[in-house]
Amino acid sequence: MRESGAAVPAPPASERDLVRLPGPRRHLDRLERDLRSGRSCVWYFPDPMVDSGRAELFLRELYTRFQEPIPVPGAITGLADRTGGRGSAVVIPPQRSTTPGAEGASARAGDHFAFWHDDDGFDAEDPYGALLSSLATASAGPPPPSSHRGEGPDVASLTSMSLGERLAKELGVTGDPLSELVTRTDRLRNDVTGDDDLEDDALPSAPPLIVVRGWDEDSPEEMGRLLRTAHATFRDEGIGAAHRPCFLITARMGDLPSSAFGVGPSHDHVTLHWWWRVWSRLDSEVLLAWRPRPNVGAAEALLHRVTDAVVAEVCGPDVDNALALREAWTGGDLDSLRSALADILPSEAALPDRAWPRRMSTAHASAPSAELREAWSAGAVDSWDGHVRPVLGHHLLDPDSTELRTLVCHAQNRVLLPLVNEARTAFIDLVPSLLRKEISLDYFREQARSQYQVKKQLPAAPLVELEVADLQRASRLLTLTTEQRRRLEILCDARNHLSHLQPLAHGQLMAVTQALISDWVADDG
Repeated sequence: MRESGAAVPAPPASERDLVRLPGPRRHLDRLERDLRSGRSCVWYFPDPMVDSGRAELFLRELYTRFQEPIPVPGAITGLADRTGGRGSAVVIPPQRSTTPGAEGASARAGDHFAFWHDDDGFDAEDPYGALLSSLATASAGPPPPSSHRGEGPDVASLTSMSLGERLAKELGVTGDPLSELVTRTDRLRNDVTGDDDLEDDALPSAPPLIVVRGWDEDSPEEMGRLLRTAHATFRDEGIGAAHRPCFLITARMGDLPSSAFGVGPSHDHVTLHWWWRVWSRLDSEVLLAWRPRPNVGAAEALLHRVTDAVVAEVCGPDVDNALALREAWTGGDLDSLRSALADILPSEAALPDRAWPRRMSTAHASAPSAELREAWSAGAVDSWDGHVRPVLGHHLLDPDSTELRTLVCHAQNRVLLPLVNEARTAFIDLVPSLLRKEISLDYFREQARSQYQVKKQLPAAPLVELEVADLQRASRLLTLTTEQRRRLEILCDARNHLSHLQPLAHGQLMAVTQALISDWVADDG
């Protein structure tokens, strides 16, 4: 038995695993679709995702979908402080800090995002990325030269340049960067080559994507002004969506509050994307499936399926701890699960105020609602499979709470009830041949009625609609072997427990899994 708070040596999810999961891919698909349709986007992340480098991981994954994104180096040079000395290019740290507090949410964040349209929806030539890598890992090399800009940025010079000046530097011009983007767009639209030094094959075949990392900017007003001015310029030039350069600003709520937008561009051209409702149960289950268990028998394999379902349900949006919990807990009762959960959770964490309204629309919306944004910004809450859930599971450690019991029941139901129903159907097919002598099928159906049906004088249900409890109630009228009768009782007991949100104990699980993998007719041999 491990001591409370002991570290669990579970291999973390790799970069490759995370970017391949269905939730992040779906989220990136929506963002890519909006950018390709000519909309500029603001992409909001919780603070811990930026601090850990997880946001940078998904931004770089988005880069791979575009021909040649143009990232603008930030004005803030303290990149090494945020990377936290990360020395691995394979494993990305967890998406939330171990001690998310209220200070993680910026005081500048307000509730004025409703005006904007929400969508729930590794670039080797990125000088900023090369700069970040050089500060985070000693082995990072310089990026290859790019056709649309000169040498990479000088860290010391970034703080003295405005956002527009840094964008102009990336475009290789000294004047107005938006004028240069309009010029390039005209060449793209008219398929002509300018008189500058660019070769024909150096011109991109698609509109450029300009990327600004808001967490490395020191002026929200500059970012908002750039969006407003770009929108007005491209509109006045008559540039359609198919050729319009797009801007993507990645930010935390405090990096780019709504006040920075002013009355700016219309919501038809700027879309807000929030890292909200991204993770789902499917992501956790896929992540667990990519870490296969040793080959075992059918009953134990089914037990493992139930265990994995419980792990996914209990961890919820905390995908980082799903692998750790599966290693710490191999199955058992609620007390053992609660103990394992306490082992893998950080010992100190600020619990979010769970007094938010339980509105279904909040969990299904494309952005966190106003009352949740501070907690979301701190990485404390997320929307997961239609529920607003705390990211960390400390609230489940309370032995007086019924929430852990309910989550376990939901997981067991999800795996076992379809199989119990399959066993019920298979048993019903055998009922006519198992009837005792002189017992009719109609009489069997009458005897299968519940006390409620008898009291209310309700007619007997068709044979195919009889539940496991109905079959067990009339089983005295069938010629059954001892093993068949025992198996029917096991399935009936399991069905009743799960229907009343009573989780099955480990012994019950072992019995029901054995019953589910056995064939009814095998006992007649």
